[in-house]
Amino acid sequence: MSDNSSTLINRRSFLSSAATVAVSSAAASSLVVPAQAATPIVGTQTPLIYRRKLGNYEITVLGDGYVDLPHQIWANVTPEQADGHLADAFQPAGSIRNGVNAYLINTGEKLILVDSGARDLFGPNAGLLPDNLAAIGVKPEDIDQVLITHIHPDHIAGMYSADGDVLMTNGQIYVDEADLNFWTSEAAQAQAVDISKPWFDLARQWKGVFEGRITTFKGEKDLGDGISAFPLPGHTPGHTGYRIESGGETLYIIGDAVISAAIQFANPDAAAIWDTNAEDGKKSRRTIYDVAAQERALVTATHLPFPSFGYVDKRGNGSYAWVPEEWRYAT
Repeated sequence: MSDNSSTLINRRSFLSSAATVAVSSAAASSLVVPAQAATPIVGTQTPLIYRRKLGNYEITVLGDGYVDLPHQIWANVTPEQADGHLADAFQPAGSIRNGVNAYLINTGEKLILVDSGARDLFGPNAGLLPDNLAAIGVKPEDIDQVLITHIHPDHIAGMYSADGDVLMTNGQIYVDEADLNFWTSEAAQAQAVDISKPWFDLARQWKGVFEGRITTFKGEKDLGDGISAFPLPGHTPGHTGYRIESGGETLYIIGDAVISAAIQFANPDAAAIWDTNAEDGKKSRRTIYDVAAQERALVTATHLPFPSFGYVDKRGNGSYAWVPEEWRYAT
């Protein structure tokens, strides 16, 4: 039999089989009972936990939840401009849904936490860090060190309860000296914008709770274990980034150098009303963006969208773009 005849038979066989399936399916459909929903719609996400290897280390992002911020937080961006940036990023207008992340570094010998979430201070949708730690089998007392990027509520409050009970009972706490001095100063509090005045009271309380365990440093500091602190002033006087190096790989944790990916990559000069020195903040932001772009280094920050790892792309017009890293199915 010729190849053409064989092909014809195969086609006829396929069409005949398909017709039979179609008739059978039609008959069967008349017997199908409409399905009932097995469970109600949940309406919540699974725990905000994401692991990533960095050389020989494992970094776990622990989402603390989120808070919605109005456009009035911007000192030099109008609501219309903010909505324009959000539209460009395919996000809804009117406000920013601002996630809060903390980072657990497992060196194989130590557990090092970077920042600690907002506890109950950012409303009902934040304060998830303790539950997420528990979900990965880590107790607060298991943490060996805590590195603080700056002394704002969503970075220090998760270390102790609203009643003042210490949750992270072990290990040293590292923070820049300038930040600790500023946020415990009554003179600085008197001159601060209204929204941040209560943060000074919290800082003094936090200092009292952890007295004797806080180690301060100035500017750049090698903290061991491949971790070094470097200054990113402007958001706060002692705002700090941390460079993590292991096995030839590098990660920059840059705190609140960027608080909105949609706005502050397109407009790196955008400043928040609580930035203590907006000009320094702009310089710090552009500097770390340039370093990350030049090195093609991995970056993460407290308020970048979960799971918050990605890269910075420098554009020719002086702006930047955030390039999220693809989800890693294996760490």
